[in-house]
Amino acid sequence: MDPTLNPGQGLPSALRRPARKTVDIPFGLPGNQDVPLPGQNGLFFEGDVPPLRSLRTAWLLALFLGFTGADRFYLRRPVTGTLKLLTLGGAGIWWIIDLFRITKEYAADGASMPLAGTNSQRRGLRLASIAVAAALVAAVTYITGEPVAGTITATVTAVNELLNPAPPPPVKEWVTVAEASGTKPPGPVVTVTGKLHIEYTFTGPAVAYLQPAKGPAITILARIKAGAGATGIALQPGTYTLIVSTTGTIWHLTAEEYRLPG
Repeated sequence: MDPTLNPGQGLPSALRRPARKTVDIPFGLPGNQDVPLPGQNGLFFEGDVPPLRSLRTAWLLALFLGFTGADRFYLRRPVTGTLKLLTLGGAGIWWIIDLFRITKEYAADGASMPLAGTNSQRRGLRLASIAVAAALVAAVTYITGEPVAGTITATVTAVNELLNPAPPPPVKEWVTVAEASGTKPPGPVVTVTGKLHIEYTFTGPAVAYLQPAKGPAITILARIKAGAGATGIALQPGTYTLIVSTTGTIWHLTAEEYRLPG
């Protein structure tokens, strides 16, 4: 039998088996040549994949036509392109910022597609951006007569802050200062604010208190029956010893305070 024939060929149509439907070869196999590169990398788009924008073209547009927002329109950002046009490049500030922003490693267009270019191109264009900014500062300094050294230092500082932004300031969060359970014995409690939020679960009667280095113990929980809940307590900041007494074998207690981490 000819292996190229469909099984059942030559038989009556009622007895023939339907031809099998072919499927694409899974990603990563040599036969999967027709799958777009984004699909092989696990990225999928509805409809056609937007073409990559050129890093070099975007930078040149930002350099020569940045005041008109041409680079923003080219990078599929019409809203900010219009704003840049109306403000003449943000009075020159936006124009300079975009020269550096385009050369960032993870720069992308409005469709979140990376810019087509090599790392060596990015480094070269970044150096060119620094040269343009320095030339602009020198020109302004020459016209206004301001001290050159101070102006250049301020420009370098502004560029460094743009390329290496400072981390955001820390914010307060709930920090666990004590945690104990039937399998984890209580330990020392160090509180900075002196205001603790305590959550508990006990399967039997329980008593819990904090023992300071000096002075009487401070009761934080005194229950007759088993149960779960939460409570709060205010005390002097410092180090305490958490002591829990219960007849239940399964229990859990957590103490937290709202403060800066660390």
